[in-house]
Amino acid sequence: MDIPKDTDTEKPSPTLFTDGATIPSDFKWSSVKTIDFMVTVDDKFDGKYFYKVELFDNDPKLGTKATLLGSGMAKRGQNYTGKIVMPALLEYVYLRRTSPVGIVSVTMVKVSGPSVIVSQNMTSDGNMLATTSEFSAARVASATSVVVPADAIPISGSVTVVVESNKSYVVKSGVTFTGQINANNGTSGAKIYIEGAWVNKGYTFQLGSNNMLYTTTVGRLELNNVIQNTEGGFSNYGTATLVDLSTSNAALYVNYGTLNADKATFSNGSFTNFGTAKFETLTSTTASTKIRNEGNLTVTTTDLTNATLEAACYTSIGTLTTNNAIVNVTDKALLTVGTINAGGTRFNLISAAILEVTGTAKFNSNRNYMAGTGTSRSVARMKKVDVQNQWQAITYSGNLEIACSDHTANEQWSTFYIIESPATLVAYDKSSVVIASTTCNAGGNKDAGAGTTPTDQTVSEINIGTFSYAFEDNWPEIGDYDMNDVVVDMNIVKFQNTANKVTKVVLKGKLLSVGASKRNAVAVQLDGISAGSVKSVTYSRSNLVGSVLKLGSNGVESGQTNAVVTIVDDAHKAFGVSDTPFISTQDGKYNPVEVVVTIEFTTPLDNFTSQNLDMFIINSAEGTNGRSEVHLVGYKGTDKIDKKLIESVSGTKLSTTDPFKSTYNEPWALSIPVTFIYPLESKNIKDVYPKFASWAVSGGTKDTNWYLERK
Repeated sequence: MDIPKDTDTEKPSPTLFTDGATIPSDFKWSSVKTIDFMVTVDDKFDGKYFYKVELFDNDPKLGTKATLLGSGMAKRGQNYTGKIVMPALLEYVYLRRTSPVGIVSVTMVKVSGPSVIVSQNMTSDGNMLATTSEFSAARVASATSVVVPADAIPISGSVTVVVESNKSYVVKSGVTFTGQINANNGTSGAKIYIEGAWVNKGYTFQLGSNNMLYTTTVGRLELNNVIQNTEGGFSNYGTATLVDLSTSNAALYVNYGTLNADKATFSNGSFTNFGTAKFETLTSTTASTKIRNEGNLTVTTTDLTNATLEAACYTSIGTLTTNNAIVNVTDKALLTVGTINAGGTRFNLISAAILEVTGTAKFNSNRNYMAGTGTSRSVARMKKVDVQNQWQAITYSGNLEIACSDHTANEQWSTFYIIESPATLVAYDKSSVVIASTTCNAGGNKDAGAGTTPTDQTVSEINIGTFSYAFEDNWPEIGDYDMNDVVVDMNIVKFQNTANKVTKVVLKGKLLSVGASKRNAVAVQLDGISAGSVKSVTYSRSNLVGSVLKLGSNGVESGQTNAVVTIVDDAHKAFGVSDTPFISTQDGKYNPVEVVVTIEFTTPLDNFTSQNLDMFIINSAEGTNGRSEVHLVGYKGTDKIDKKLIESVSGTKLSTTDPFKSTYNEPWALSIPVTFIYPLESKNIKDVYPKFASWAVSGGTKDTNWYLERK
């Protein structure tokens, strides 16, 4: 809608904010940010083949909801470099890489500055999770036996033995003891050795302060339970079969032989396995507890709260439930799990470690973390990952490859998971990390691409998305800020060569509304691209161009330094009407007008983004001093704009720093990185979009997603 022009030179009243709200003078009115990217690929083919590199604004698993921001080719000796434009509200860019053997990997890159360098062969320094507990990466040599003191007191029969402090007792080889031992009687330093067999399946044995129980390599233990009252220890070098194995205080239980228990519960105490251990259930609820496996550990059901699990060799768990726990998998070890249900848990995989989940890994709270630490890449092979409806449920980071084909996708504006580069996500059967087989990892991990013939992964056509441009046409006078006088969607497709240079651009325009009585032309100046750099322009609707903006032989407007191409010469006539009614701002009577403009360049450009599009409208015929043009804030008018008009009202109607802002720093045009649902006639944009005012008054630092919420 048009507002009558002032007849004097006094500063007009604002119409965007009439309540005295102040817009920062340096606000560019931009809903996007421009980032320079450089990506170095982890080239396994010595620069002989191209990798394809793609950058998205959202999870590429979302398909068409994810916009391709930039793409190109890279290999050893040729990095991908490009400038991308992304919505200001986004914190991450998704980087998808396709290798010469067709393996697709995805990572997320945090963008916090004007430029980003991504090296996909970089290694982690192990410091991503500084709050994790210290743990030993290397396995240690286990003891092979224990020596029974010569003065150990023999035990036999079915009597009850009451131990004394600092004395040793022994069930000798070939002897089966079926009685009881009282080692929780206030004594300290007593040691009990089982060379033969202690069999009393219904008996719960309690260890007192600093008393120890040893089963030697030829010994056998069959009890109901081994538990300690204060500090005491249990070491099994032979064979131990228990119904229950538990601690209630600070103690270390160690298995060097064969240990079986229906139930293992560690409270305050810890357990280390160097031999073969099998538990039906394993439970701990204390932060001081550490369960470490350096042998072969099999558990049907594990429930850990606050505790630490360290898999330093082959560890198999049927169901793993964790809450505020730490799970460490050390170098060249395997932790294989049927299902995981984790809350607030940290998983650390150090140098060639493997985490395998054969069922579902569910992260049921936010702030779970999984990191590959060390200099060699680790692998998390997970059949299915469920993070549905949990904001930032899991963050992957470091030298880690996640192999999963069934992973909950992030939604368009919701982040359920984060993959921080250099961590990558690949398909379940497309892991590319080589981890040598050891006795601790059940065959290691193989490169799924091995044996596949490599080919160049090329990209020539890139659709970098759709932007909306909304104009108030009353410049240099104040408008009514319904931002619908002219609204145009512009989809940008660029074509490039193997050097990632742009050879051609196709602009697919869609004229949506004309909420004005003026005859407006719509055009675009290619910012930073000279008219002579354009080889040719092809217009799909040649009947809509050429009368207002006179075109030269190569299809750009004649008499311009920068290349200017036309969208339509007359917005009303483009809709097929001869007069000037409001079009599509009061009803849905008119279908959008679609045009395609194809621009070929004489010499390939280094890059092309939406920021090269200086979209503008012409709201009056060209006179002696030029014409009236309405541009976005931060852009300059064409050579044909009426410069004397700008000079005459600068400081009274126009900002002295930008001719396309008013003296109140109000704009006449906006660019939105999605299709814009513009306000209806005479509806102020701040009243239709509740977050618009906060965004504007904050200078773009708040509510950067203002255009996603409409009344």
